[in-house]
Amino acid sequence: MKKIKTSDGYEVYRIKHNKTYEYLADCTHYKEEILKLLDIIEELKFDSLVFLFGFDTGAYLDQLKKCVCSHNKVFIFEPNRSVFNHSSKELGSNIQILYYDDELVKKIFENTINFKNINNIYFHAFGNYKRIYQREYDRLIKHLDWTIMNTASQVYLAKRFKKVFIQNMIANMKITSNSTIINHYELSNQDVPAIVVSGGASLDENIKDMVKQKEKLKNYFIITGSRTVKALVDNGIIPDMIVTVDPINANYEMMKEYMDLDVPLVFYEYSNRYLLNHYKGEKVMTSTLFSRTIKGFGHIKSVYCGGSVSHACIDVANMLGCSPILFVGQDFAYTNKKHHADSALFPYDSSANYESHLFIKDIYGNLTGTSVTLNSFRKNLEYYISCFNNQPRIKFINCSYGAEINGAPHKELSEILANESFAGKKKDCLPHYELNLNIKETIDSIMKYLNEFLTKTNQGLELCQIIKTENKVKSLVDVQDDDIDLQRILYIIQIVNSFENHPYSMYIEGYITDFLYEMKESNSHMLAKDYERLTSDLQYQAQFFQEYFQQLKKILEESIDIIRCTVSEFYEWHIV
Repeated sequence: MKKIKTSDGYEVYRIKHNKTYEYLADCTHYKEEILKLLDIIEELKFDSLVFLFGFDTGAYLDQLKKCVCSHNKVFIFEPNRSVFNHSSKELGSNIQILYYDDELVKKIFENTINFKNINNIYFHAFGNYKRIYQREYDRLIKHLDWTIMNTASQVYLAKRFKKVFIQNMIANMKITSNSTIINHYELSNQDVPAIVVSGGASLDENIKDMVKQKEKLKNYFIITGSRTVKALVDNGIIPDMIVTVDPINANYEMMKEYMDLDVPLVFYEYSNRYLLNHYKGEKVMTSTLFSRTIKGFGHIKSVYCGGSVSHACIDVANMLGCSPILFVGQDFAYTNKKHHADSALFPYDSSANYESHLFIKDIYGNLTGTSVTLNSFRKNLEYYISCFNNQPRIKFINCSYGAEINGAPHKELSEILANESFAGKKKDCLPHYELNLNIKETIDSIMKYLNEFLTKTNQGLELCQIIKTENKVKSLVDVQDDDIDLQRILYIIQIVNSFENHPYSMYIEGYITDFLYEMKESNSHMLAKDYERLTSDLQYQAQFFQEYFQQLKKILEESIDIIRCTVSEFYEWHIV
């Protein structure tokens, strides 16, 4: 590696890569490389994330620092070890240079990208880095796209299900004390093969194989979602466990004829309340909410949420110690131009949009149509499988006929059932109740919290109105610590921070995610270069927080009303 003087007075590294000498940027017009970067971030917002691929000699650093504000975060990924070792580590508190590593990249993206900033992400590959380090570049883009898509799906779920999440959560509290936590069954079926049943078009063919060799199924732990219960039971196949994670009533409609099954039903706080309250079989609890909010529930495990119930089914099989885990009906594609197997169709499906948006490889190497959503589900499963690459105990096998699934080689289900035997012996999941929840006390504490912050919200609105009415033009940077307007703004910020960071706010997490996302969108016009000026402007702050409290008041009042109505429907006592 050698520093070379460019024709326009900068310095560029010349390196040897794959037996060829390469310049990391244009050695003739280096300034143009810097201008390309500056052009990308010209309209940088105050809360934007900046991800750069390539540091080279760091000649762009001074110009970059002028474009960002204290609220921005900049991550520079450098794939050349020598360049990284020679790079300046004095970059500033909000600028980091990191040696490129797949796992580190994924961790940085997961820890920094969220629903508040997904629309304010800037990326640029500097100079010749994309061409020279194509493999690393492609991997980085793959991880970035995957993280953004997952985060965007959280916003979509919050917008669509924020009301039903609260309804299900409140109603499902009555199920907890008569449930067994999933932890109790951990490794209970070690080395027992599992069949995870999904509703893709391949299922009809897979079920034929299962019916033909039904006697062999007694050695397999069969796990299914709600959609495919009917397809199995109608063919004389009783699953060993059912998993339900979808919040909507269609999930109940799919299973309403099978409420008397003697099969454990795995659920979490947001699973459909009507299905849980009508199902007669044993319940098995996982948790993503109560484990964070209720004392004594912190040990309850959650299941992997990759967008589909199949991800949860697969994770449950893994928790039980099952291996190999066989996927049936797991197409992630419109195999034979079908969105679901004929045996897994319901009236609900007639109103859904099932158009192909892209084409991916199927198990035969041919192209098959799929949707953006199904493809993201496939990628999420591949990510999950990759997490166990170094664990020889667990193996995944794709017995479906749809999309190719990396990490799960295809094998015919009929061959496995006919020819293979396994050491593990299947065990029943017997109930073990250990949870004790005072439901009324818990709901009363939630209502108390919401009402307290409704009062504080009204206080915040009153303070904002006072500031706007007095209409003082004032910079909060130039005032004394005891200035009345500064004290008002500090109290307002205290209300906001205590609300957004309070664990009880998780009970209305869908509303808060939607609310904060929309607040960021409506105020995304603030540029990084204007951040210091506007955030110290008294009237600007008062206007922003007034809008914030107006929207917050609406969601608090709506959440309180939803909880009251749900309690009236599902409990004998009522909230006064």
